[in-house]
Amino acid sequence: MKFKGIQAQLFIAFGTLVLIIGLFYTRLSMLFMEVTQDIVASHLLSMEITQLENSWANNSKLSVLAPSSAAYTIINHDGELPGELTPSTYGDNVATVAGQEAVYFQPFTLPDIPARGVMVQASELLPLANFASIYQVFLFSVSAAALILAILSTWFLASRLAKPIQRLSVSIKQQSPDSPCQISGERRQDEIGELANSFKNTYSELQEAWQRERDFTRDVSHELRTPITLLKNTLAINDNLISDPAERQLIEQATNTLEQTVEVLLALARKENLQFSEVKLLPVLEKQLLALYQIYPDQAFNADIELPANFTLPGNTYLITLLCQNLINNGFYHGGGGGMRIYVQSAHLVFENPLTESSSRPYYQGLGHGQYLVQRIASVMHWQVSIEQSATHYRVLLSW
Repeated sequence: MKFKGIQAQLFIAFGTLVLIIGLFYTRLSMLFMEVTQDIVASHLLSMEITQLENSWANNSKLSVLAPSSAAYTIINHDGELPGELTPSTYGDNVATVAGQEAVYFQPFTLPDIPARGVMVQASELLPLANFASIYQVFLFSVSAAALILAILSTWFLASRLAKPIQRLSVSIKQQSPDSPCQISGERRQDEIGELANSFKNTYSELQEAWQRERDFTRDVSHELRTPITLLKNTLAINDNLISDPAERQLIEQATNTLEQTVEVLLALARKENLQFSEVKLLPVLEKQLLALYQIYPDQAFNADIELPANFTLPGNTYLITLLCQNLINNGFYHGGGGGMRIYVQSAHLVFENPLTESSSRPYYQGLGHGQYLVQRIASVMHWQVSIEQSATHYRVLLSW
């Protein structure tokens, strides 16, 4: 049983309440025993005082008249008392002797009696012999048995109260997006039933949203990839379809950008791409640069990679590949042929392009073009992206 579980918390709460009530009634019983003992002892002591006063009045003699005379002692003065007197819980005329167990004292009421009063050892009297010790043993035995029974009852009650919540928790964990939602306790007419119905309604709505998302992802994957593939094949087969090289390059770049965008969005929608580990970056960069060279073998694009040996990043291999592909392609397509430098600086991975201008492209886009996809991929992997532009260079800094 977990300490923070509902069953444990109920057991602790009820157990503490039972313990407090048990201690309260135990103390109340002890107080009742003490008062009862005071009442009995005071009554017997008053009877003995009355007999002694009558004997003094009739015979001018003071002698203990009770059969158990050994329990009574006539006190002539305060110095014979074994301790200080403390008023008892019953009656102001009877006092207990401090430091003595079950010892009571009552003064005489007649002024001419040459004695202070009578002291009684209550434990020596037949009616009270071993009463306190026997009653204490009985009381503590009953209290211990009652506490044990109460704790067991509390455990059973806590288990019964927590069982529907535990079944509801297990039922929730067993749900899957592809199966109808069946929640334990949904027919109960209490708060647990309301909770189960609320979760069922919410989970059913989530299942519908998941299904719409899967349908959308499947439709996008098929309906967009097909025309992109047809467009690329048409451009590859019909070399003379577009006579102007600049227009052809623009269409090819737009097609590649569209294909890259679809791949990134579909990758972000797949759950398996949210599993992260340490990824070696150098093979990923080399693969993307070689793929770019295979597509455009006649165009010069210099990329300087300055990374430590076995440099790794925390993330998903496929997402990191798409992120690097996006940055490298942006630098290639929109950087004016100025090349790229990739390095590590102050715990940042830096992609850097020089600022270049031409008569046909009087402005610079480079790495700054299409940063939305980079931001999306980085946010999924809990990375941060910052962009810096100086007089001579444009930089994208990645941190994790």
